[in-house]
Amino acid sequence: MSIMRFGSRGLLAIALGLSLSACQKAPHRAPPPLSVELVQPKTQDVVEYRSFLATVAPLQTVTLVPQISGILQTQSFVQGGKVERGQVLFRIDPAQAQASVAQAAAKLAADEATARYQARLVEQDKPLVAKDFITRQSFEQAVSQAEAARATVQADRAALAQARLNLGYTVIRAPIAGTIGMALVKPGNLVSANQTQLAVINQVHPIAINFQIPQGLLGAARLAQSEGLAVPVFDEKTGANLATARVQVVDNGVNATTATVSVQAQAPNDNDALWPGQYVEARLPVRRLQGALTLPAGAVQQGQSGNFVYIAPGGKVAVQKVDLLWEDGPLAVLQGLPAGSAVIYPVPARIYPGARVLLPGETAPERGGAAAHAGHGQRRQQP
Repeated sequence: MSIMRFGSRGLLAIALGLSLSACQKAPHRAPPPLSVELVQPKTQDVVEYRSFLATVAPLQTVTLVPQISGILQTQSFVQGGKVERGQVLFRIDPAQAQASVAQAAAKLAADEATARYQARLVEQDKPLVAKDFITRQSFEQAVSQAEAARATVQADRAALAQARLNLGYTVIRAPIAGTIGMALVKPGNLVSANQTQLAVINQVHPIAINFQIPQGLLGAARLAQSEGLAVPVFDEKTGANLATARVQVVDNGVNATTATVSVQAQAPNDNDALWPGQYVEARLPVRRLQGALTLPAGAVQQGQSGNFVYIAPGGKVAVQKVDLLWEDGPLAVLQGLPAGSAVIYPVPARIYPGARVLLPGETAPERGGAAAHAGHGQRRQQP
């Protein structure tokens, strides 16, 4: 029994000795250096923006309503298309209005003839009343009839002008330039004065962007208005830049219930990227920094103890903590980076503090065998 136990221990010792000998003959190879690129921080003037959900609205909206009643005769526009100010859009059957004009003109002609006759009678009676050939009462009666005839003529002229105005109302023109919607009434239907809605025109050049800001940003909004600062407008879902607007209106009071202020910006909208009723993202400039330090946003990493970047002093990866002020799309504005520090960017997938790096222009030392996979450790090691 003791011989078997001794034999097992001997075999184990021999195996361990052989394994140790094999390890000593195959030394551990260090991983190859990581190939990295460096970027230099830039110093530039930057603007901080705050994003707000905004709605697009027409600057003006006009609902077309006829001013006389009649049968709608023609429609002469493309639904959903653009119209110019003064463009003919609808025509109402003018027959009744033309008849009213003719009737008013005839009555005016008759009453003008009567007025001329009454005026001649007054001229004839003047010398007679001076010689007492007719009574003063008869003369005054003639004068009164002449004045009444003149008043009738004036009323007839006003009636004729109204009839001609009504005839003009049979042609309905665009009061503003803009985009017209669908026709709400088709030709052949009877339309009623001041009641029937025919179509709606929206002014979209320029167009309004309305949003609410907290009262703490009132000063920033008023500054943007007075200095004409740009307010970028983006698609709410895709993030595409749709337009650049300018603040035109800051409401004259704070909503006491929500502690917000209404703001309206306007954009030229020459490419029709904005449409009434659309939801967009409006970015209001709230702060400007001169000589700020900037990096590509992807160079700044986030760890358990805050934001940091990777640097490569002496050819090895090191971690440098920074203060991220804000990000503006692909740009990061930060503090705490020593002057002249080059930052590793893009950040390799396998990087860790202390890893050896191969800088641009350097060549890796030759080594035997196939090259190992570049880098070890975890992705974006947190400091």
